[in-house]
Amino acid sequence: MDLYDQYIRTINDFPIEGIKFRDITPLLANGDAFHQVIMDLNKELPSYENWDKIIAAESRGFIFAAPLCSMNNKGLVLARKKGKLPLVGYSVSYNLEYGSNTIEIPKDAIKPGDKVIIIDDLIATGGSAKAMVDLVKEAGGIPIMGLFLIELRSLQGYKQMGIPVVSIVNYGLHVGDTLSINKGKFLTCKYKEKVDEDDIRVVYEDGSEDVINKSSIINIIQKDMNGRIGYIKYRD
Repeated sequence: MDLYDQYIRTINDFPIEGIKFRDITPLLANGDAFHQVIMDLNKELPSYENWDKIIAAESRGFIFAAPLCSMNNKGLVLARKKGKLPLVGYSVSYNLEYGSNTIEIPKDAIKPGDKVIIIDDLIATGGSAKAMVDLVKEAGGIPIMGLFLIELRSLQGYKQMGIPVVSIVNYGLHVGDTLSINKGKFLTCKYKEKVDEDDIRVVYEDGSEDVINKSSIINIIQKDMNGRIGYIKYRD
């Protein structure tokens, strides 16, 4: 069992029925595991001269952004909930499933031309992440990438951001994911849809379709901006 499987706890039916809550508190409580998280996130950062600051969302984003900024001698911008800052520079509202939320950044926290990385613990639908992108742009900064500990792939929040997105731990699949499998007509296929809790429908390279068990999935195959192929561990 790898570190993330060991220390990220899945709580079923929280906060509402049907939701799988990915609880990172055991990961944070273990010193060695938390250190490894920061090292893994740090490896995904651009080279030193290609970024200036990190913007992080209240509140779990602060946990990861602060040590990364300290390690790299870079500035930290706190995106706080409305009413928490004495001097507000910019404010953006975004929609939630029920209602809306507003986040704000301090006055003068981002200078025109600053190259800024967006960080949070998790990206789901991408609402709060997109709001941080908008805050950076309103301040005259340049959002260059999103970096997350966890991504819920089925919700495709990365599409909201319009910038490269990297996640350390991925759960689920989104339509069009290319899969490496150990059982099937071919050893690669594309995910089409969920059939039930155990099975998915896939499309092979010849256009034929099949229903396979999730246990057949080895990895998700993904290309980066430069066309290089990488492999993402599949987690359900």
